[in-house]
Amino acid sequence: MDADIHTLYESDFYRIMDFRCRCTDCRTSKPEYNLTFCISFVRKGNFLFNVFRQSLDSYNGCVLVTKPGYERTVTHTHTVPDECTIFEFKKDFFSELLEHYGGIPFFKDNDWDSTLIKTSAETEFLHFQIIRLILSRAGSKLQLDNMVMEVIEKVLQNITAYKPDHRINARLKQNHLITIELAKEYLTHHFTDDISLMQIAAHCFVSPFHFSRLFKTFTGESPHQYLLTIRLKNAELLLRNTSQPVADIAFASGFNSIEHFTAAFKQKYNAPPTVYRQQYDKVLSKPTILG
Repeated sequence: MDADIHTLYESDFYRIMDFRCRCTDCRTSKPEYNLTFCISFVRKGNFLFNVFRQSLDSYNGCVLVTKPGYERTVTHTHTVPDECTIFEFKKDFFSELLEHYGGIPFFKDNDWDSTLIKTSAETEFLHFQIIRLILSRAGSKLQLDNMVMEVIEKVLQNITAYKPDHRINARLKQNHLITIELAKEYLTHHFTDDISLMQIAAHCFVSPFHFSRLFKTFTGESPHQYLLTIRLKNAELLLRNTSQPVADIAFASGFNSIEHFTAAFKQKYNAPPTVYRQQYDKVLSKPTILG
């Protein structure tokens, strides 16, 4: 496949790659063989990931999970070139991962080589923050490793057999995938602002009524709920990784009321922000008992 693939970051047990397809006249790629376990976030475009008798319909909001040792082809279905972020895990780590997650059906079934799941606003924001920290060189090795481990956990906990979403048909994707890509990008970059529905819709060049329906069809939630989830995830990451006061974290995450922040955080994470931070610190401070 004709593509630009660049390694953004490499750790002891994974590397993160930026994949940008350059195919302009190809339809289906030649067969390719994969040797590694990968988790791939689809950022732009639409393609079919073909493995055995399955074609996984991949677009923004989807995550491809692929085991090593399979042959696949890719069929391009959209004029916009595909873009993905690929988390590729090294062989030794995959063996350890199987010890921890080997009981889930995806790993127990040797005929189940790949699957596609819909991601959540929380996981998408986690992906965004990892890339932001890498590009800005602001994240430590340990911070990035911990966030990648969280990506693994959130993705593998939600693995199911692939089922296409028939509401999102070819015509809807052709006309409005770009709308959703623009909307998510805007929300992710401006989550600290006081954003209105009109602002997002205008940024995406659609009416606010049409935009609300489209966004919920593609994501399963309203723009407001998606934005709230992003704000809460940002706050949760700051509580875990910084010593900033809770009030500063609330305002830095887009909340204009400490009371609203505390109530929303407690509902999402089952503890008020201060208690959540204390609980997290206690977990980190527990000594590891070696057998």
